[in-house]
Amino acid sequence: MVRIGHINLDRSINGIGEHFIKLIECLDRQGIHQHVIVANASLARRVSIYENVLVGPVTKTTVMSYCLMPDVDVVHVHDTKSYQAGLILRLTRSIPYVLTHRATAAPARNPIARSIITRSAGVICPTNDAANALISAGFTVPVDVVSDMTFAANAGDMNKNHIAAEHRRIYRRAVDTRRIPALLL
Repeated sequence: MVRIGHINLDRSINGIGEHFIKLIECLDRQGIHQHVIVANASLARRVSIYENVLVGPVTKTTVMSYCLMPDVDVVHVHDTKSYQAGLILRLTRSIPYVLTHRATAAPARNPIARSIITRSAGVICPTNDAANALISAGFTVPVDVVSDMTFAANAGDMNKNHIAAEHRRIYRRAVDTRRIPALLL
């Protein structure tokens, strides 16, 4: 069974927060064990009700989210504030990470921003425009377009389960990269 870690250091609960909650819920219904680290106490309370979900202490920093993340099979970093935690987990503990990229502009050219994307095991984009921005910038990591659950809310549970299944497929693919030692990345 794949154990998934989620890091979301965004402090507001908006449409993206609703997507996060619905994703956790659907993965929980499928029996996936998850460890969640968030910066918003209200968000932590909302996801703590699920049976297969452990919520770590609320934290607002990248370093603390890194320290609090247990040894999971893959980490999903959900916002730009948590991207660096994914990179640190990959480099120091060989835990692969996938990230959600929402921006439709090309990523910054600075080396850390580029390293965060290139060392990820995959990128999940909610729109084709966001995916095209990464591809046109020359990144070769797997980029998958998976719509947000908030946009699928009217489609019912079948569509939400399909979105959760797509995330599971991406997580399984990321787990396969764990065999690569961190120092070779």
